Amino acid sequence: MGLGSVFLSHYRRHPGQLAGLLLILVCAAMLWSGVRSLTGSAEDAVSRSRAALEPLLSVGRTDGRPVTAEDFAQLRRAGLCAAPRLQVRFPGEDAPAVVGIDPFSAACLRQYSEQQGEGASAIESLFTELDNPSLLGRAADLQRWQQLSLPAVADYPVEEAEGLPRGQLLTDISVAAQLAVAGRGTLEILLPAAELERVPLPGGYSSRVEDYGVEPDPLVEAFLLSLDALGALALLVAALLVRSVYRFALEQRRRTLDILVRCGVPTVKLRLALVAEVLVIALIGGSLGLWLGNWLASAMAQGFQGTLSGLFNMDTLAQGGPTATTWLGMVLILALVVGWACVDLLLFRHRSAAATEQMPGWRWLAALLLVAVSLAVLLSTDRLWLIFLSTTGCLIGAGLLLPELLNRLLAYAEHRARRPLLEWSCSEMRALCRVLQLPLTALAFAIATAIGVQAMVTGFESTFGRWLDQRLQGDLYLDPGQPVSQQEWQRQLQALPGVTSVLPMVRGRGVLGELPVDIFAVDPASPLLQDWPFLDAVPDLWQKLASGGVLINEQLARRQSLAVGDQVRFRLGTESQAREVIGIYADYGRPEGELLLPIAAVPKALPGRYATFVLGVDDLSKTGWQDWPDQYAWLADSRLRDQAGLKQAANAAFARTFQMTQLLNTLTLALAGTALALMGLVIFRLRQGSYTLLHVYGVPRNNLRRRLIVHSMLVTGLLALLATPMGIFLGWVLVAQVNPAAFGWALPLKLYPGFWLQVWLACLGIGALVGALVGDPVRLEMLKNE
Repeated sequence: MGLGSVFLSHYRRHPGQLAGLLLILVCAAMLWSGVRSLTGSAEDAVSRSRAALEPLLSVGRTDGRPVTAEDFAQLRRAGLCAAPRLQVRFPGEDAPAVVGIDPFSAACLRQYSEQQGEGASAIESLFTELDNPSLLGRAADLQRWQQLSLPAVADYPVEEAEGLPRGQLLTDISVAAQLAVAGRGTLEILLPAAELERVPLPGGYSSRVEDYGVEPDPLVEAFLLSLDALGALALLVAALLVRSVYRFALEQRRRTLDILVRCGVPTVKLRLALVAEVLVIALIGGSLGLWLGNWLASAMAQGFQGTLSGLFNMDTLAQGGPTATTWLGMVLILALVVGWACVDLLLFRHRSAAATEQMPGWRWLAALLLVAVSLAVLLSTDRLWLIFLSTTGCLIGAGLLLPELLNRLLAYAEHRARRPLLEWSCSEMRALCRVLQLPLTALAFAIATAIGVQAMVTGFESTFGRWLDQRLQGDLYLDPGQPVSQQEWQRQLQALPGVTSVLPMVRGRGVLGELPVDIFAVDPASPLLQDWPFLDAVPDLWQKLASGGVLINEQLARRQSLAVGDQVRFRLGTESQAREVIGIYADYGRPEGELLLPIAAVPKALPGRYATFVLGVDDLSKTGWQDWPDQYAWLADSRLRDQAGLKQAANAAFARTFQMTQLLNTLTLALAGTALALMGLVIFRLRQGSYTLLHVYGVPRNNLRRRLIVHSMLVTGLLALLATPMGIFLGWVLVAQVNPAAFGWALPLKLYPGFWLQVWLACLGIGALVGALVGDPVRLEMLKNE
């Protein structure tokens, strides 16, 4: 009989142990690989999309005339790497815009020269097939294009390209010029902002910022790092559980291994065989988990895409199977996890399981020191990776202490017990705490994560809901769909039937010092602004806004260390202003800094200027506002939404975001609970001897069975109670440390005892399931050899 047969015989005798071990590894690999599949794809999309986020300048004539092809030729002769772009818009809300570019100068703009993937190959074909250029776009946009009732739509070939922005079709500028007859064409001459550092503009031309670019790194980093942290937590939980499995396998296999050594099997060969066993188990678990992880990533991709699609192109997430490199990496990670878990078995350490599970004094001190150092770092840093690292240290230290705290609590109860069976029950539960220390620690981590993440998610949802109720005070919200004259549209909107008030809102981009910021301008005298919530503000705020003040959002106040009363200097295009900060307002859902100004203070040449409107009406149900775009030609391309629809869309976006986090959280809790149930089942069966002796001494079987179930429920239930403060701590870290560092806003810490009760009941259910699966704890045949 070879070593392989000997090793397999152990698992034939204990099939539940092998099944539990593989289940733990498969679940951990599924969570980790699924998360990494999403975050890895997102990181690739980020790197590709950053090319499209460079600051761009639009060149215009100083005499106010529109630019033409002759102007483009003159700029090129002056040595500037400029590129024309003709954008054509068509009637209809869903009609995609056609963007025409010049293939010979498009390399000046990085969003066309540094495309990767399918978009790159499609653009290359556009540049090579100059005789018959195609319209490139996403499948959905091409389908809407072919449904338009425009002349000669079928004359232009189309080609699907998934790497392009939504709502746009890309083509040669000559094709766009032909299509401009049926729509509104706008010609721009663009060049990178860095070009003017090399070559100045010729006389007669001026430049304005077309797009300052975007700095989404904090948002993306926080979102991806949070998901990676949950995946790492799954690996940590798996490592603790697998180590626990091998601890008991050590005692079960000790005699077999000693016999093999005495029979002449070299120790080195035996260790190599154990290493091979570790690799085979990791290979099986990693392969199955990787396949399931790809399925999990596909299931979560829609929500993930909805979260980040506003910043980056996410259409290629979770497409395609895992690569050989991903598979090999997953197997190696699991091999390290299993190798650490079974290090005692590989070294043949001759210590009993009970002895190894005792927590010596130095481990108490080490755990306390780890918590103290991690907490000090957590309170003194604003770096996101350090916050996650120090939080992990706090959780690990507390997790090491929890089973021992539970053991000492039961020891106190044992000391105070007056009835023999109650004293024995406390002693039995203490024994369970010692032998199940690692599974209980893993379950404590999962409980704390569930409570902490739920507090953050639910707290954000309630806070965001109240914030929306306070900010959205109008009845209708109008997006013209194009740059318009704010004064003219305000006058026309005021004349609509049933409209009582109109609040114009102008958005654009500015620069505060060297930091690009959003500009948000409103009419301070509007009655639709009077009940806004502020984190800090001076009295009579709206009156002072009109007379020289500025409002800033919480993100900008934190990043620039600004407070009410500070002076800020900023640029709006070519115009510079200095104003006093008179208020700070909460602004959830995005990381960018924002300045709120009166409309009168915003120049007409504000970069990226765009106007929207909020309408107050007498009776929304009687105005017939849905028919306004058909009744009034000037509203034909506009988008009207009521307050309820706007809130629903906003809440749906954040629901998609948090759905993934809650799913991963639930899966981790299920992993820990299932593994604990499997381990508890093994441990209870190993301890059937003590129950059998009690039955021999006169305790009825039903009484012992009830006690077994109660023992299991009390251990898991008391652990859930002790882990709840860890969950509260984790919730505080998420709302008060991670959010400000990642997004720039803080949330109030909300406690939800109702959810705690659900988690406690789930833990009691796990304990009851373990006790019920054990069945009859009395095995009289165990006493035959006594």
